[in-house]
Amino acid sequence: MAALADDRPRVDQLLAAGTDVNLSDGNGWTALASAAGRGREDVVELLIQAGADVDRPDIKGMTALMRAAEGGHLAVADRLLAAKASIQHSDNKGKNALMRAAENRRADMVDHLLRAGADPNHADNRGKTALMRAALGGYSSIIDQLLKAKANVNQADVNGWTALICAAAADIAIVKRLIGAGADVKHAATDGTTALERAALAGHTGVVELLENEMRLRAELG
Repeated sequence: MAALADDRPRVDQLLAAGTDVNLSDGNGWTALASAAGRGREDVVELLIQAGADVDRPDIKGMTALMRAAEGGHLAVADRLLAAKASIQHSDNKGKNALMRAAENRRADMVDHLLRAGADPNHADNRGKTALMRAALGGYSSIIDQLLKAKANVNQADVNGWTALICAAAADIAIVKRLIGAGADVKHAATDGTTALERAALAGHTGVVELLENEMRLRAELG
């Protein structure tokens, strides 16, 4: 509770009294996870110095770094990474800090984690990557960051969906960006769904025309 309230004097007092820094509640949250999720930089520093386990997961498998990532708390993430927090740790759904940042539209954090060595092609338990999640959400700036970091534009999830299929019902500008990055416009998911079919079902005529023109052009080029 002291960590959540950013009450550093009380945290100091409790630690001096011998409180176990790694005690957790019923959800597996420690003081460090609580402070990291709220962006309490000073308290995070204090807890790390007191021996907090930076990679201790809660019952969902999430760590303090992942909590900081989804909240967009850059300074906290930096401190955790400096303390050797795992940037590739996955939660129970297979998502890592980069994916949590991407799906919460934390563009600055995505850039930060990529520069720190996060794998842009990490896939969760359903085979979805940060690029696919960003495509589903229509997060163009994050898509640009991931493509710049060499995210595989044609990587498919367990159902055969690629980022292009994910984006087909979204913004035409994102579809153009993915095509420009080499997306396979003819790729079909395991059930036969293509980006063109998904766009047509969603009523996105602009995306349909774009994909049809792209397929026609590629056919002409051989």
